[in-house]
Amino acid sequence: SDSTQEKLFEGMGRMASEQSVRGIMIQQGCLTTCLQLDKGEKPNEAEQKILRQARSCIAKLLVTTNPSILTVSQRSGSIGPLLKLVKDNDATDLMHFEALLSLTNLAGFSDETKNRVVAQKGIPTLSYAMFSEHEMVRQAATEALLNMIPHPTMMEYLKKEDNLKVWVAFALDYEANFACARAAVGCLAMAVPDPEFADALVACPKFGELVRTLLECGQLELMHRVFAVVASLIEHGGKCREAVISTGTGSFCKAYLESYHDERKVKEFNFTPAERGSLAATLSLAKEIVKLLS
Repeated sequence: SDSTQEKLFEGMGRMASEQSVRGIMIQQGCLTTCLQLDKGEKPNEAEQKILRQARSCIAKLLVTTNPSILTVSQRSGSIGPLLKLVKDNDATDLMHFEALLSLTNLAGFSDETKNRVVAQKGIPTLSYAMFSEHEMVRQAATEALLNMIPHPTMMEYLKKEDNLKVWVAFALDYEANFACARAAVGCLAMAVPDPEFADALVACPKFGELVRTLLECGQLELMHRVFAVVASLIEHGGKCREAVISTGTGSFCKAYLESYHDERKVKEFNFTPAERGSLAATLSLAKEIVKLLS
């Protein structure tokens, strides 16, 4: 019966919440069973509940599973149900979050999985999820799209002015949602080697504000990423280089190097090992930028 099926998939989902058994469950055929579930084009309410539980189980199974241990059909076949779960308005925020984490995992694996996401119209679905009311859902959707770079369809999506404005706005919103801002700036840094995207970025009305704000934000992870964006833009030359110069980045980098080149001063800040690593990376990029601009 429908109620029995729903409880069975719900039980599998609860088992899949335990990370240590996910591999065994996949080996025993739980993932394949969930993928083979078919309720036709127009499932009724009871059938929709069964599908929701099965898709949620897929999401839980694939959050931490290395995609390389899955078959090609399992990797490709999981993407459609996960995207449908993201679009399901009756699913919980947790279900959306786990589906997005699994899509992030799969999208970052290979061109084959990126192509599948695109074929399933995944980019509009993921970009819609970026506007969820739940902070962690927004973050997961942003990270999933980040892992779609450098797919041509993703690059075309990013170059559109309205879409780019959204990513810049997310990058600037670091005080409200740091993790989301970090993913957004990371996306810009990964996309900027593309010449057309670089041109679109410097043409964005808030480009100057983006660079100046993130350079001065004091968050080393964000500074590292925006330094990488700036360095790539300078290497493009022409109007990209001029746009960087107009932000005052060269002067900032010189002042930054003068302030933090002395290791004795750095020790006074009691940085963690991770922060010291980030500081070293930002100093290295700042040196490179000064050299590129000289």
